[in-house]
Amino acid sequence: MNLILCLTEQCNLRCSYCYYKDTQAARHAVMDNATLEQAIRVGLERTHSFGQNLLIVSFFGGEPLLRKDAIYHAVGFAKALVAEAIDKGTVGKDFHLEFTINTNGTLFDDEFFDFCEREKFTLFLSLDGPEHHQNIARRTVDNTGSFGAIVKNIPRFVKLNATALSTITRAHIDTLAESAKWLHEQGFRSMTTSVDFDGKWTSEDFERLARQYREMAQYWFECRKNGDKFYLGTIQDKIKLMLSGRRFRNYSCHVFSGTIGIATNGNIFPCSRFITSNESAPYKQGNVFTGFDEIACAELHAFLESDKQECEGCDIRYRCCAHECACTSFYTTGRIESISPEVCTHERMLTEICDDCAARAISG
Repeated sequence: MNLILCLTEQCNLRCSYCYYKDTQAARHAVMDNATLEQAIRVGLERTHSFGQNLLIVSFFGGEPLLRKDAIYHAVGFAKALVAEAIDKGTVGKDFHLEFTINTNGTLFDDEFFDFCEREKFTLFLSLDGPEHHQNIARRTVDNTGSFGAIVKNIPRFVKLNATALSTITRAHIDTLAESAKWLHEQGFRSMTTSVDFDGKWTSEDFERLARQYREMAQYWFECRKNGDKFYLGTIQDKIKLMLSGRRFRNYSCHVFSGTIGIATNGNIFPCSRFITSNESAPYKQGNVFTGFDEIACAELHAFLESDKQECEGCDIRYRCCAHECACTSFYTTGRIESISPEVCTHERMLTEICDDCAARAISG
């Protein structure tokens, strides 16, 4: 179970594509310790109820490092709670606890890097690429570029095997492949990209993006051929799904039984993109103090068990974010059951490129 804790809605950046700029527009709410502790209890209980033996506590925001105090407290509390559960036999001795952080990387210092190394954190770093690429959209509250606050710490992020997360807007297209190569050259062994679907992508935009994806696929192919196991999720995940015959929902979309997102006020959501402290928010699944709304949870379970009618007969539907990913459907259409034409077009284009790359890899 991945327990995503929104420690704060505050952030020191104002990225143009932030999907919380509407749902967390005030950017002031923070999670208190009582809510934090109860969320971890609920996460442990839910993990156990599903018969799982791994609890991942993920620190999220806003920018979670604005609440370093809460991260320190949560780690100590979670470790003690799991140790007590093992001693009592509530969970088995093979039960594991892990920690992750999704961060913009601007607020790290040596002390916190040491803490992450000591506690074996998994780090997900929002980094689009070199300065000219990064500063297009990832800007500070004062509208200055964020690259300068990150670049000095890149070696430590690399040492801790951080995954670089790069977002693609229409303004980023033409330097995308160059930026992916640059991230690898800095030492990152794992990266992936996501697209800011804003309803304004044109056929020309997708043609430009396809050229960049082909260049990225070729680069990934050459890396693998030379024994470099660079993980480029944009290409590799589509290929892996094709070769394994698995569905995206079973591989990556974990709403209902694999992910719990907790807002600052303790409200429960199915994944990170749904999280907000707004009381009227859709797809709320309950609150850590009052428990789960199992009827609302059943809606998510029904999503996982059904196909979208619009996609009937589509050969790639089980590898397609438009069909398979609840988060993507929600943030592009407002409903997990709906289909975004932009996402559909993108997925058809990317899948074709990845399948061509896989064919070349298989043929040698």
